[in-house]
Amino acid sequence: MFLMCPSKSIKAIKATNANKARSSLTYMSSGARKAARQSGSMIVMALFAIIVLALLAGTLVNMLSTSSNSVLFEVYGVRAKNAAQAGIQELAMTAFPLGAGPQLCNQVIVNPATFASIPGFQSCQFTARCTTSDINFNGEDYRYYRFSSTGSCGFDGVVVSRTVSVDAMQEN
Repeated sequence: MFLMCPSKSIKAIKATNANKARSSLTYMSSGARKAARQSGSMIVMALFAIIVLALLAGTLVNMLSTSSNSVLFEVYGVRAKNAAQAGIQELAMTAFPLGAGPQLCNQVIVNPATFASIPGFQSCQFTARCTTSDINFNGEDYRYYRFSSTGSCGFDGVVVSRTVSVDAMQEN
């Protein structure tokens, strides 16, 4: 090829090849610039995804915390109800003793000392009231008992309470 084109020198061919190389370098560098601009938008998209996932994780943690608190309130609510029922049962035993007739029951009791030694009820207490009244209905005398007890249980500065009431009537 060099022999057929004597007018072109080797220097001219090298210069042409150098120009082609320069133009391809220029093209590659503009492509590199485009890639650099695109990586900037990729960072923004990645940050957006990270922020959205962090917000979702925070919401999930909040839901789990709320759920565990509601379970805790339910457990202590059941304990408070059981404490109130224990107060009702204690008053019922004094009003209707085994082997004896019904007694008048106008009293208030606060949970006995043994109540605090029961596992699960260390932070619970009850206050139970009993009132007795005699009534006449259709010419017959009746004794009316009203039992009411409030049980409460506390944890971490929160107090959960439940009230239970029972009415009973006995013919005299």
